[in-house]
Amino acid sequence: MSFESRQKKRRHKQTERKRRRTPESAGRWFLTLAKTPGKFSCCGDQFERGAEIVYRHEPREVRCQRCADRDPECRYRPSLRWERARRVPRAA
Repeated sequence: MSFESRQKKRRHKQTERKRRRTPESAGRWFLTLAKTPGKFSCCGDQFERGAEIVYRHEPREVRCQRCADRDPECRYRPSLRWERARRVPRAA
């Protein structure tokens, strides 16, 4: 397999990964880490970069964990990014 065909395959895989967000998954709530500082839409408190937030993409909304726990409609799960950040390194 030539270098160009491998590169083409990599580019194709990248675009496929970006298309994975379905309307169903865009509406789900996820516990994740904040990339940038901002303000919660529920209580108006501010958060810093790296804070734990509950987020959904469609319609875009950011909540604090306290408000998300109080709302019975907002059931969230940890995001892959959050799990990766919280993973305990294995002893070699």
